Amino acid sequence: MKKDSDQDLDLVEEAKKTLVGAKNWFLEDVELVKAYWHDKMGYTEAWIDANWHLVQDESEELVEDLDRREDAALLWLINHANNNPVPLEQCSVAGKEAQAGRYICMDCGHENTHPGGTLATCEVCHYGLMYYQGE
Repeated sequence: MKKDSDQDLDLVEEAKKTLVGAKNWFLEDVELVKAYWHDKMGYTEAWIDANWHLVQDESEELVEDLDRREDAALLWLINHANNNPVPLEQCSVAGKEAQAGRYICMDCGHENTHPGGTLATCEVCHYGLMYYQGE
């Protein structure tokens, strides 16, 4: 009987040692991650400090470029989420200048005739997004 209790004590001791080792391994990993992010943020801050004049000089162009990319990404998302039959970037919006011709309403599908100039809403449903079909 004594042998079984000794074996149980050995298993408990091994489990304790394993848990202590796992804890130490985890804490070492956390320290490595903290050091990495500290170094990365330090590098980023140093780059910004050294190149601040570039950021200021080109900030308007960077913001415009970012806006263009965001607009393109939003159009892609809307086109694919809604399964639009016509990409929105090829559509015309009511109230804007548009060439004369036939326009299909993106809501009800009605064909509207437009003489040119400011595009009106759909004659049937008054929706304001149209697809140009030609003359």
